[in-house]
Amino acid sequence: MSKRLLLVVTLITALSLVAAPVSAGPDKPISGEMELYFNLGFGNPDAPCPDMSWAGTVDLEGATYGIAFFPTGAKDVGKVHHFTEVWEVYDTPFDFMGGLLTECSPGEIVLSGTDAGVSSPNSKYRMNGTVEEAFAAFAQWDGRRVHMSGDITWQDIDVPNPDPDVGGLITITVPETAAGYFRIN
Repeated sequence: MSKRLLLVVTLITALSLVAAPVSAGPDKPISGEMELYFNLGFGNPDAPCPDMSWAGTVDLEGATYGIAFFPTGAKDVGKVHHFTEVWEVYDTPFDFMGGLLTECSPGEIVLSGTDAGVSSPNSKYRMNGTVEEAFAAFAQWDGRRVHMSGDITWQDIDVPNPDPDVGGLITITVPETAAGYFRIN
């Protein structure tokens, strides 16, 4: 009887070891480089993509995808900018190298989620969040944690002076690029 019990325990242990990796999800994180550009039309209701602040590409698993960010909240604490946002990864990359994003037809969503992050006075950013939707080859990443970090570059642009009595142009500094790193754990 003890031999049968030992055999049953051994079989159950072996089966649980075989099944565990499948139920636990991916063992290794996926990650890749991001090339992001600030949308100068962000916040302008007359612009084609007013709710999209950043757009660009992310390389994952040897392929290039489109990625975009949609802010949901922000506040400044001292010199640190805190933000929350929705991000989406698309099956086709954006053809966008900065400036005013003129088209909002990025393709099918393969990953999306939310994050909270900070950008600091030294122009670094980092954010952590969760994959809330995952489709096609990325379905196994649904519910997993995501991390993004990188560096922001800045640009000076001329805009109309908001004071109509003065008129002319004023120069303001706004984000230009945000090269970074994207990882799903």
